[in-house]
Amino acid sequence: MKKKAILAIILGLFGIMVSMVYTRNIIPTMIDYPLRYDIAQDNIGAQALVNQNEELYPILTSAYEKMGITWQSDHRSTHPPTAYLLVLPFTLFDYPTAQTLWMLSMFACIVLTARAFNLSWKISLFAGLLSLAWPPAIWSLGQFTAIWMLGLALAYRFRDKPFLSGLFIGLASLPKYFAAALLIHPVWRKRWAALIGFAVVWLVAIALLLLLRPDAISSYVASNVGNSMDQILRPDNGALAIVAWRMGGWPGIAAMVVLVFCVFWVGLRNNGVYGWACLIWLGIACLPIAWVYSLLPLLPWLVITLKSGHKYPRMLAVMALALPYASTAWLPNANPWFVALSLVFSGLAFALAASAEKRQKGLNNHPLEKMKYA
Repeated sequence: MKKKAILAIILGLFGIMVSMVYTRNIIPTMIDYPLRYDIAQDNIGAQALVNQNEELYPILTSAYEKMGITWQSDHRSTHPPTAYLLVLPFTLFDYPTAQTLWMLSMFACIVLTARAFNLSWKISLFAGLLSLAWPPAIWSLGQFTAIWMLGLALAYRFRDKPFLSGLFIGLASLPKYFAAALLIHPVWRKRWAALIGFAVVWLVAIALLLLLRPDAISSYVASNVGNSMDQILRPDNGALAIVAWRMGGWPGIAAMVVLVFCVFWVGLRNNGVYGWACLIWLGIACLPIAWVYSLLPLLPWLVITLKSGHKYPRMLAVMALALPYASTAWLPNANPWFVALSLVFSGLAFALAASAEKRQKGLNNHPLEKMKYA
């Protein structure tokens, strides 16, 4: 009874926190600026893929004005042209309609991610709706991160079919290269078919790009020579390396490198669910530019960690899930410190859970342990 009362209090406080954050920051922002999502810049790029007269990487402020959006963004997009390929079908509609359809598609990706973990359709739909109470999820409706999350979840589900797994990793990495970090996991185990599947996706994507717009890759490179660095140096960038440098200089970078290496090494040596989680975390931890929605691909793995029987990983997972609320409450867009800290706690949770899982398997396989059940 005491545990139930404590749980009820915790859930009540959590509900109050969610209500305050969403009422104060998220919902007003979505109402006041309904068209301000990153998918707008990708819609511009996708339109340029099929219209040679349009600039592929224009200054976004003026490009947004043509779409009827007032958004001061005096820079060019940093998104790769492969991301534009995913938006091509939505260019058949006017932008407000295209954005609505995109957001519905991203919600479908969240539901399908839950389904990929063998939940029923009803539970998957409920999980998708519930996930929108987490800031990275609701902000991801106008981004690509739901595709990243779904692709890597499917890669894990079909891990025993390396070629198919590699295809899904390739799909996840089209909008964000760093999703490809998961490919290390099967390749380390000499499952070369995963590498072939990954290569197939990218070869097809590049061929289609060059067919539609021969200057797509050169335009991307030319646009991002200085543009990417400007975005990396933005004060609201929550990338782990950037925040580590700003907080601690070279000692901060050294601490980050140690953390990344430890999580990577633990994940590489573990073939269970947490080993995969560590490699998925690696891709996000290495992002040079990260916002609060960049955390979304970690969601299913944090939930799995919460359901584990390991005390400290569960505590760390709770902290990782809670910090995005602080980020959103502190600043409407994202406070970089909280984004980076959520990443730190996620990595530690996965690494500790992977170590505990491997240790438990070792104990179960010990001769003395087997004798107990003989």
